[in-house]
Amino acid sequence: MYDILIKIFLALMLGGILGMERQYHDKPAGYATNCLICLGAMLFTVLSEYMGAAGGDPGRISAQIVTGVGFIGAGSILRDGNKISGLTTAAGVWLVAAIGMAVGYGQYVLAAISAASILIIQLGVRKTLKLVEFVKHYDTIYLTCEPKWHVVDKIIKQIEKQNVSVLKREVTKQDNVFHVSLVATFTGHEFQNITKELLEMPEVYSLYK
Repeated sequence: MYDILIKIFLALMLGGILGMERQYHDKPAGYATNCLICLGAMLFTVLSEYMGAAGGDPGRISAQIVTGVGFIGAGSILRDGNKISGLTTAAGVWLVAAIGMAVGYGQYVLAAISAASILIIQLGVRKTLKLVEFVKHYDTIYLTCEPKWHVVDKIIKQIEKQNVSVLKREVTKQDNVFHVSLVATFTGHEFQNITKELLEMPEVYSLYK
């Protein structure tokens, strides 16, 4: 009974720590979700051990944990145009379940080290991304505007004012508007400035990357 209480406490603590980081950054799977997933994975793992002791197949429940959590994680993945968000949250949910399983099998040190590693990666990636913002990289700007060629030229000139060279442009007309894609090299800071200036143009209807 004492061993079970330790497992419950560790599952809630480790799942909660990772969940707080997700909730702090306003992600779909927050504190409560991660606690429940970690606790659930731990309980199913303990049950699988009991099943094995009773002569059953201990791997059946464990295998279903991985599959079941995959469906939960998939619910946090969203697609908006060419952008996909929620993949990190989905992977985090999957790993929280793995930590719960490690706790269920009594691998406390492994579970704690894994949780710490995930937390370091989650926080470290954000700092790394801030540094990447200062590095020029290829990217594409997609926008809709008035169906006039001089408007496209005006947009490109506005971009080039930021010392950014447009390497490629594609224009299509649909629903009486121009759909424009522009390939350029710029930093994250330059992109923010370009986005702000283009959206202030009355000829530009929408813009995304």
